[in-house]
Amino acid sequence: MKTTFFSGLLVAAMAIILSSCAVNFNGVTANYTPMNNYYVNNNFANGTHRLVIHNQQEFNSVFGTAAVMGHNGHPTAINFSRQFVAAVILPETDRQTDIETVMIKRDGDRLYYSYIVREGHRTSYTIRPFVAAVVDRNEPSDVVFQRVTQSDLEQAGIRYNGGIRNTK
Repeated sequence: MKTTFFSGLLVAAMAIILSSCAVNFNGVTANYTPMNNYYVNNNFANGTHRLVIHNQQEFNSVFGTAAVMGHNGHPTAINFSRQFVAAVILPETDRQTDIETVMIKRDGDRLYYSYIVREGHRTSYTIRPFVAAVVDRNEPSDVVFQRVTQSDLEQAGIRYNGGIRNTK
């Protein structure tokens, strides 16, 4: 009898844990712009970081500008009086790594920032993968970051064609 009770309790606990890990794709698409032509500063702490940045000083402590030649070579403009930045930074790695924003949705008083990570082959150098979006201040700044998989997207009926361009 005790075994049955504890087994039932264990199954209920597992169901609660698994349901709390569910990905939220509900809501409406938020107003945001992908952040391009920046890099993570070398002196920023290694590790995984999920950040919501509200001012230029904090932003400058994390990111530097990386202007490049050619069309769209300038860093994305950010006006912190009207916008904030939501960013995911991964640990330094020697693997080709793409991290991409899949979607940012507003559901109630929260934003759900869904991103996907794909790893490729080893390289002879290290990188600090990150993805960031410049979000309008009229959107909620309570951001829930959700790392999603291709399977999560398929189960939700979402078509996504992004990913690593060269996987050896």
